Amino acid sequence: MKHMVITIGCEYGARGNAVGRKVAEDLGIKFYDRELVDAIIDEVGVPKDIMEKVEEGITIAGKGVQGQERGNFSKYADLTERAIHVQKQIIRKLADRESCVIIGRSADYILKDREDVLRIFIYSPNEVRIKNVMESHNLSEPDAKLLISEKDKRYHKRHLALTGSNRGDRHNRDLLIDSSLLGVERTANYIETLAKELFAE
Repeated sequence: MKHMVITIGCEYGARGNAVGRKVAEDLGIKFYDRELVDAIIDEVGVPKDIMEKVEEGITIAGKGVQGQERGNFSKYADLTERAIHVQKQIIRKLADRESCVIIGRSADYILKDREDVLRIFIYSPNEVRIKNVMESHNLSEPDAKLLISEKDKRYHKRHLALTGSNRGDRHNRDLLIDSSLLGVERTANYIETLAKELFAE
């Protein structure tokens, strides 16, 4: 197969991470989930707390040399902009280096101008997401609902901060699929079949 990058955005609890891992394993390509990308960002010197603030859409105001507030012109505001830039550069370098699956991190938007990218979004009905999160995190139904709500808000803010667009915008995706229709393995197989059609030698 040709060089290819499969980006998978997903709703929390829709098991997109499991689908992506299965796709990578079956196709024999590298798998980058959110945690691994975050670890790389941390290694290049962007502190985790700065990235968390960026994800939450928080404007970071720092202090000048004498301690005065410097608002958006502070070194911390510059660092916020750098954090966004670094993340985009890392995603592009991963995509250049080898065929891979990248979970989340707005990779679909960052790589939108490339022809070797298949952009997937995985979702599920709320009742399925709640059930999945209850099982995976050993939570009660109310706690699972709360966690999903918090994650949805955070991911939306983060995507908006990085891209200026809504997270569920179908125009930045090639395929939207409900993972509860086929389950993890068959959803992965469906994506693999499409990838093989698109990127066959």
